[in-house]
Amino acid sequence: MARIVLDGESLTPGAVAAVARDGEAVALAPAARARNADARATLAALLERGEDVYGATTGVGALRDRQIDPPDREQLQWNLLRSHAVDAGPALPADVVRAAMVVRANQLGAGGAGVAEDLLDALVRALNQGRVPQVRQFGSLGTGDVAGLAQIALTLLGDGGSPHDQGKIRLGLRDAVGFTSSNAITIGRAALLAEDLAALHDCWLTVAALSFEAAGADPVVLDERVNAASRGGGQCVVAARMRRLLSHAGAGIAGDASLSVAASTGQVAVMQLVQDPYPFRVLPQVDGVASDAVRSLHAVLVRELNVRGENALIADERAWPNGNFHGAALAAALDALRAAVAQSASLIAARISCLLDPRLTGLPPFLAAEPGLQSGMMMLEYTSQSAAAEARALAAPMAAQAVGASLGVESHGSLAATSARYAAEQLDAVRVLVGTELVVAMRALELSRRVPRGAGTSRLFALARERLPAGLEDRRFSEDVEAAVRLVASWVPAA
Repeated sequence: MARIVLDGESLTPGAVAAVARDGEAVALAPAARARNADARATLAALLERGEDVYGATTGVGALRDRQIDPPDREQLQWNLLRSHAVDAGPALPADVVRAAMVVRANQLGAGGAGVAEDLLDALVRALNQGRVPQVRQFGSLGTGDVAGLAQIALTLLGDGGSPHDQGKIRLGLRDAVGFTSSNAITIGRAALLAEDLAALHDCWLTVAALSFEAAGADPVVLDERVNAASRGGGQCVVAARMRRLLSHAGAGIAGDASLSVAASTGQVAVMQLVQDPYPFRVLPQVDGVASDAVRSLHAVLVRELNVRGENALIADERAWPNGNFHGAALAAALDALRAAVAQSASLIAARISCLLDPRLTGLPPFLAAEPGLQSGMMMLEYTSQSAAAEARALAAPMAAQAVGASLGVESHGSLAATSARYAAEQLDAVRVLVGTELVVAMRALELSRRVPRGAGTSRLFALARERLPAGLEDRRFSEDVEAAVRLVASWVPAA
């Protein structure tokens, strides 16, 4: 029995990920199937009355003024799919394509397209059979992922040599436009990103909390009263999460009144600081922006996953020309997300530099057991700054770009697809950053002879001790980072 029921109204990013990555089966709700059928009946009635419908009785784009005679209308649908299947470049990951397929099936169930029932069933069947059409990276301007969706449709139809459903499905009415008029690929990818970032954000806060304990940073900056004064929603959420991570039974929040750990190590005497450096002191403010951005993206996705974005929209006995297919809202949310993540990436890199600085920690330079003879983790600062630079470079806003196509008729594009791709690449860089901070924090804990006391940091510390190399000798620290990145990538937030 299918676990995920597509009703055209309630699909969530978590459900998309369950289908795309975990292979959960899907089924169309009877109400969703009925809405699609009703829209198809309306479309047939409009054409029977001789009314013009974009992409059925006319060409598309700048060719919308060209009339299509009734005998040629089925051929038009095939021509549109074949001529619009112009995706190019590297193949998209299989989970992104599957995410696109489940999103489009659900949207069709919202009832604005009226595609052939056989085509809709073929889409659901392909998902449940684990068949993944090949879709390539380039081709969308954020006004509909037409090129990639055309490839998916052609694969379902058996065009191009695939035996599945070949010759079983007939195109009619305006099935090509109905199927491809959507940003389903970008929306599906963004849904996976939202799930990934929620887990990654929790992991990077947990690693940051471990750094608080490793450096003896003052947790006063996380105090509820301090953060409430800012009236910042995301800031307060992050501060509360950090307090939970650092809390331990019977003793409040783990942490010292300054960054100095000289008393416990006897290494370097450092001045008692009245307040900590920015990488610790402004963590709630900076990472709170990312927290807000994740929630904003999720809110946009809840709408987009269930949108009736087809042009024309078939509803209330009419074909309504519209721009619901446009990805402006999604692009804006993704742009904001990438900008927020870039700021957090810079802060993570700066915190790594703090942990390596004996003037701030009282520990040996670069956390070397024998500085001079050993370089310790000197070069991991370079690794972190390189990853942070990558994350910042990938934050360039798509809103600053301009595009035009189809003889000026389609003179604006959100480039949401590009923004989503950059976000995915940015998260790869951040995973390296978080992994690097984890490696450095574990070394600082070992040298300072500290054992984490926080509820959340203790859990992470135990996992890291199990999976990361031990010892204070110089070695290929890239292997430490790779092991840490695997831990970060597999992180599951605690309840």
